[in-house]
Amino acid sequence: MDKSIFSGIIVPIVSPCLEDDSLDYNALLENFNRLIKSPIQGMYLCGGTGDAGKLRIDERKQIAESIIPRLRSLGKCSIVHVGQTTQRDAVALALHAKELGADAVSSIPPRAGWNEIISYYKALTATKIPVIVYYIPGLTGVTAGIKELRSLLDLDGVIGIKVSDWNLFLLHNLVREYPDKIVYSGLDEMLPLGLLYGADGSIGTWQNLLPDMYAAVYKAIREGRYPEIIPLQEAFTDFLAIGWNYGILDTFEELMRARGYASRCFRHPSTWNPGKVEEASLNKLLLMLSELEKMAASLL
Repeated sequence: MDKSIFSGIIVPIVSPCLEDDSLDYNALLENFNRLIKSPIQGMYLCGGTGDAGKLRIDERKQIAESIIPRLRSLGKCSIVHVGQTTQRDAVALALHAKELGADAVSSIPPRAGWNEIISYYKALTATKIPVIVYYIPGLTGVTAGIKELRSLLDLDGVIGIKVSDWNLFLLHNLVREYPDKIVYSGLDEMLPLGLLYGADGSIGTWQNLLPDMYAAVYKAIREGRYPEIIPLQEAFTDFLAIGWNYGILDTFEELMRARGYASRCFRHPSTWNPGKVEEASLNKLLLMLSELEKMAASLL
């Protein structure tokens, strides 16, 4: 497998919606056109950031049909998340992604026993499209150690894993044991640490707002310019710390709206309504966002 196809910053593009929760197709394409101008490696469609669990199957297919051909025409990587639904729908979505020419599909594990989880991923690999496991215990409640994750990574057709967890030792062990597999770091606040521990790339929510920053950190680490990313990471941590006061996804959604990128990112039921982030804090975050973009530009 050519890991270079998958290595780098893979943006989990949002699936914007209108107030009636229907897909805002125009905003989807506008975000695609904005993000693809950055030095990213590709996109991750219909994941958690893409509101997969609240999309209808026809909407998920529409997103894939719109974005995958565009990525292919630009030589960019496309990964389609097919989880957060029934197994038969996940398999159908995987086959649909394969027909469109996606490079891989991904899925969180179902809430089930470990034997059932293994069977689920076997069903996905049977579609003959490369599969990437998405390990995110904070969302799924499915926790695993290296032994359990080996049982998935050893399946024929599983080419890698996305690790959205603070356990960097686990991530590093996966990198060390499976040098031929793709390992992504998934937590935004762990971006440089995940890459320093050997991750091949990153897939994180805030890439929708800061694609150049993520690309700059990735590039600097790959070039061994470690000291240069410290000020940027400290500024990003300060930025996220304010966001956590209002709920990190609510802050993300508020900023996406303030920037004019999406009127809504996540469908109802939702804890966010416009104005949840206090005006003074929102203005400060917007200033910090602009400063992060300037810092990133100096590193690219």
